[in-house]
Amino acid sequence: MQIFDVFTKKIYEKEGEQKTASYKAGALKITDRGIMYLRLFHIPDVDFYIKERLPIIPTVDIND
Repeated sequence: MQIFDVFTKKIYEKEGEQKTASYKAGALKITDRGIMYLRLFHIPDVDFYIKERLPIIPTVDIND
């Protein structure tokens, strides 16, 4: 199994200067069978299943 950290960033102003803070928002797990799950720390105890997006195949009307 592979585990990747998921990070995000927050841009804020402090003393008139723009700053960026990054923090760990979750984890992405890839099983030995290739199944991917995303866990976001602000939604505990919920794993989101991740699937590769299939290309959209246009439909063709053969009567045209």
